[in-house]
Amino acid sequence: MATLRRHVSLSVMSCLFLAVIAAGLAQATEQGPAGIAPPRLVAFMVVDGLPQEQVVKYYDLLGEGGLKRLLDQGAWFNNANYSHATTYTAVGHATLLSCAHPYKHGIIGNDWMDKKTKQRIYSTEDQRHTYLGEETKKHQGTSPFNLKVTTVGDELIYANGKSKVIAISGKDRSAIGLGGHAGTAYMHSTSTGRFITSDYYMKEYPEWWEKFYAGKPQDRYFGKVWTPLLPDDAYARSAPDDRPWSKNYKGLGTKFPHPTSGGADKPSGAYYDAMIWTPYGDELTLDFVKAAIEGENLGKNPAGVPDLLAISWTTHDYVQHLFGPESKQSQDHLLRLDRVLADFFRYLDSWVGLENVVITLSADHGFMNIPEYSASRNLDAGRIDPEKMIEAVNASLSKRFGDGRYVTTWWNPTLFLDYDLIDGKSLNRTDVENAAAQFLIEYPGIAFVYTRTQLEKGKLPETRIATQVTLAWHQQYSGDIVLINKPNWYLFEKPFAYASTHGAPYAYDTNVPLMLLGSKWVGPGKYGDAEVVDLGRTLAFLLNVRPPNGCEGRVLTEILR
Repeated sequence: MATLRRHVSLSVMSCLFLAVIAAGLAQATEQGPAGIAPPRLVAFMVVDGLPQEQVVKYYDLLGEGGLKRLLDQGAWFNNANYSHATTYTAVGHATLLSCAHPYKHGIIGNDWMDKKTKQRIYSTEDQRHTYLGEETKKHQGTSPFNLKVTTVGDELIYANGKSKVIAISGKDRSAIGLGGHAGTAYMHSTSTGRFITSDYYMKEYPEWWEKFYAGKPQDRYFGKVWTPLLPDDAYARSAPDDRPWSKNYKGLGTKFPHPTSGGADKPSGAYYDAMIWTPYGDELTLDFVKAAIEGENLGKNPAGVPDLLAISWTTHDYVQHLFGPESKQSQDHLLRLDRVLADFFRYLDSWVGLENVVITLSADHGFMNIPEYSASRNLDAGRIDPEKMIEAVNASLSKRFGDGRYVTTWWNPTLFLDYDLIDGKSLNRTDVENAAAQFLIEYPGIAFVYTRTQLEKGKLPETRIATQVTLAWHQQYSGDIVLINKPNWYLFEKPFAYASTHGAPYAYDTNVPLMLLGSKWVGPGKYGDAEVVDLGRTLAFLLNVRPPNGCEGRVLTEILR
């Protein structure tokens, strides 16, 4: 009997032992490698056109729970920079989650010229696909076909097949660049005010989308007027509004208060277009973000795998273009966006718990001060008209090589040469390139000029600027003469359309925020140097997926717990 009891006792102990082992194995499986589970949700955020200096410039005026939460509780880099020269929207968004440079990922600008057809290519256009439920105009973004590499979201879906990747933005090129090839991109429509998608991603909208737009939530901001958030003395560090170089664009006016109706007497395309250029565009975006999170059950994936939500907040870029980063409007908008972010973080906490989320924030580019403002500070500044520049360089080349339109077009920041014309005249291509470069280096506002021959043969000087140009230049798609403007000089397709712009390889355009928050994975603190391509590589590491196939970033191990 005693022997029987001993055997029973041993059997019970064995079962208990096996149960403990099984529980441990289950816990390890749930946690992942090294016992560290990846986040349930990555909230990847981009503030379009946000220079790093603005994040800390208004620290004393930030509310609780938004940017201040990221600065105080997260890890952030004061000297994070893009390494490419072409700091444009499509380029930055393609870089962020691919962690690749333009010479690899192929998005060399917002637009460029097809060398075979001699026609404009928009960075995310794809004539094989159309918007769902809306007209698709020429050169509108409908697919990621032009993005030649994978993204973190693509690799996440490849790793398990069950993760969801959703990208949302006011711009098609922003949403599509972040969504990658396997995710789903939603972009704002200025025709209807809705966040729409194309048949590349789906054949019909999901039920939650139809339900959300049944009540026309995009109309709720009609009739609102943008006024300053704080008393006048809070804006003493910024330039006053209604400066002569500000632009009255889309009926918004040049000084507070700014109407957001677009001149319409009821919700219409004019209103939907104008509204996204005001802080109400951020609120509209957040409304849709919340609907998408709940509709797609993001962060609560029944398969137990991580989801990725990428949001590009578009409005700050628009405000910067119209009023400049030194303006009262820019300051006020960022403070209002800060409140929107606080609302978003509170929502995430109630939805899935912030302890289960990694939040990141960066930008696609920074912003230069308005040239006239810089000139008022005794800096060398001005504006370059590309069309007049093309006319001048063609006159110079014609004088030397015979009549002809040698430079055919301009897409930031390159000139395209007519090599058929050059070959037809039996001219040496390098001679024509060099002649153009010699003329352009003396052109007002131009600092550096590089030619196709130099770039193809690797004959650029060993300078930081030349390296930035190399990383931005794609042999198949890019133009033939690369121009770099002087600091504080405005070089853009339409030199007088906006008050300010971006696109240069200088710190005001390359130095952007790089911030991560996630208490289980990221230690708080202020850090120094990083490249923007490091952010995507670090997320791939945290998610336990392989790096995107063009990735050149490093894992930011110094911030990891």
